[in-house]
Amino acid sequence: MSLNRREFLRTSTAAAALGPLAGALTSPQALAGDDNVGRRPNLLFILADQWRGSALGVGSDEVVRTPHIDRLTEQGTNFTRAYAANPVCTPNRSCLLTGRYSHQTGMITNNLMLPPEEVCWPEMFRDAGYATHYIGKWHMDGNEKPGFVPPGWRRRGFETFEGFNRGHVYHEPWGFDNEGGPLIDNFKVDGSPYYEPTFQTDLAIDYMRQQQDKPFACYLSWGPPHTPFKPPQDFDHYMPEDIRVRENVPEGHRQKARRELAGYYGLCESLDHEMGRLLEFLNESGLADNTLLVFTADHGELAGSHGKYRKGEPEDESLRVPLVMRLPGTVAAGQTSSTLVNSIDVMPTMLQLCGFDAPETCVGRNLATAAIGRGPQPSAESIYCEGKVNRVSAPKQQPKPNQPDTTGAWRTLVTDRYKLTVRHGADNVVQLFDLHNDPLEMENHANAASHAAVQKELLAELQRWAKETGDSWPDAPQAAKAMYSDREAEEARQ
Repeated sequence: MSLNRREFLRTSTAAAALGPLAGALTSPQALAGDDNVGRRPNLLFILADQWRGSALGVGSDEVVRTPHIDRLTEQGTNFTRAYAANPVCTPNRSCLLTGRYSHQTGMITNNLMLPPEEVCWPEMFRDAGYATHYIGKWHMDGNEKPGFVPPGWRRRGFETFEGFNRGHVYHEPWGFDNEGGPLIDNFKVDGSPYYEPTFQTDLAIDYMRQQQDKPFACYLSWGPPHTPFKPPQDFDHYMPEDIRVRENVPEGHRQKARRELAGYYGLCESLDHEMGRLLEFLNESGLADNTLLVFTADHGELAGSHGKYRKGEPEDESLRVPLVMRLPGTVAAGQTSSTLVNSIDVMPTMLQLCGFDAPETCVGRNLATAAIGRGPQPSAESIYCEGKVNRVSAPKQQPKPNQPDTTGAWRTLVTDRYKLTVRHGADNVVQLFDLHNDPLEMENHANAASHAAVQKELLAELQRWAKETGDSWPDAPQAAKAMYSDREAEEARQ
């Protein structure tokens, strides 16, 4: 007999409450050798918008400075092969919240509303007795801008909410408090210029300070380093002439890339400063030892690589994102993991680290043992990514100098060594890169006789992923709606 949605959430959260007793021998804390097996960790989930995986001091981008995040990687596990399931805001934020592909949820482009029947991880924390709170940009509540996300089902398990649906306005007030009033009313005037990430970090610290005696799950969603690339004055010190662009930026794009990256890196460093404030608070408050901290991004930034900009494309600068997890005594400190990670894997992994089983709706893989660094290690021969899912009928562009084809839906398979992309048709291989020998993806082996056997094998694997995940590729999947009524939600959430 199948459970309805409410029965499923009730039984899964009840099992989570018994987890320390029923599963102590296989819990993450037990695998890590932690004596405090029965404790329930807090969760601080930090999402940056458009932060590419290479733009860290410990990454491959040169010049950019992120000392606090670098320190975080020394205290936890740094997943260097983490990829967005769909590298655009709304789609991948939905993937992170549900552990499901965008072709499964219908969140295939920006400005859609997450269907009410989807099971989201904050609901599981809330129903297990956690205080749950959201801060910042949401972008899963339709087209409204900035957009107040009202209490109830549209908050997907967050009991309190300080933020807005969408928009990027960093240097003047923007957003709503929990009841829908101006969020600026909570701004503490100390003479400093208003900067949204600083204000949001203040809100997160204030919230966590008030939850000392109750487990909490706090989601902090920063807007930068998404455009506009205008960092605050204290971090606006990168000069275009000092920027060293990646070798895959064509000569005709280098001047623009240097100009944009100067502002982009300034935004990255400004967020790193806020991360430092969070780490200091967690240490001083005594919360650090029992708080799972997760830092990642919804997608990257191309910044001129391959003649492309922004996101939504399969290249590394768009698709690969930072992912760091820290939970002292459980997650291995100073570990660098090359395990392949898809955004849909983040939900089941952090649920397991907090003592929850992932819901049956979640299709991501539990990679907790990769974070712990002990126990049976997960094996992932490949991951499956998608983009521009709604553009199946877009005509193929004729290649032009310094103007690559960015039209049409695509699917990408990433393995330890290779990366294959199809576009403009299920069998039309447009990219095949050997990542071991060509990490900047500059030598395309698509349809080359020398790689015919590899291409055939990878294409078959990609098609297997499509079939097993219910992807309608090469046809477009059904899109979610821009708005669902409360009545529709009540019926869907029975």
